[in-house]
Amino acid sequence: MINLSNLLIPPGKTIGIVGGGQLGRMIALSAKEMGYYIAVLEPTEDSPCGQVADIKVIGNYDDRKAVEQLAEVSDVITYEFENVDVEMMKWLETKCYVPQGSHLLAVTQNRRLEKEMITNLNLDVPDYAIVTTEEELLKAVETIGYPCVVKTCRGGYDGKGQVLVKNENNIREAAELLAQSECIVEQWMNLDKEVSVIVHRNAKGETVCLPVAENIHKHHILHQTIVPARITADQEAKALQYAQE
Repeated sequence: MINLSNLLIPPGKTIGIVGGGQLGRMIALSAKEMGYYIAVLEPTEDSPCGQVADIKVIGNYDDRKAVEQLAEVSDVITYEFENVDVEMMKWLETKCYVPQGSHLLAVTQNRRLEKEMITNLNLDVPDYAIVTTEEELLKAVETIGYPCVVKTCRGGYDGKGQVLVKNENNIREAAELLAQSECIVEQWMNLDKEVSVIVHRNAKGETVCLPVAENIHKHHILHQTIVPARITADQEAKALQYAQE
């Protein structure tokens, strides 16, 4: 087993990133400013992260040969989004330093597992139900009520894989999502404002919270983030406490 607490990756080493999207690009740009090199694994040649990386490994996220190549050139490996192959990340954990590990990835790429983890921590969530058939979907919508949101448990991102169900006319469109994966039916939440807090934790277990951010969405896609969030001091304190819990 790798002893994470003894690992320090100084500038001049290579950070491997699984995923070449815009989040990977932002990681790469910040890391390069601090003196690190960047290797990226991505299926496409001209990816946002690949454009600024020092080493590009072209291959699918479940391509063992490509993953091995990334491991060979990297001193530490991370992933930039949740829809990468869990089994490959499990293999990487046995070969190199992967601070986030594969368990977190398995949870964050499955909305059912996310909800189960959150509820097991006694944190509040809107009413929801997991459905696998159209009959279960109809029953869940009837129980939760209109409006509600139906989302695929796996594979959805940036507004994809979800349907806002305002009335029975939207049921057919929502039912089509069941062909992709099991789905989650969630109660619609009328929010004054959405805020989020990023919590950092290092290998020693030390944690720190970044400033509270305000998120603005358009068509179910994040459009703008404002930092610090336009909230009161009491609201900020509550958000930070909730994040730390």
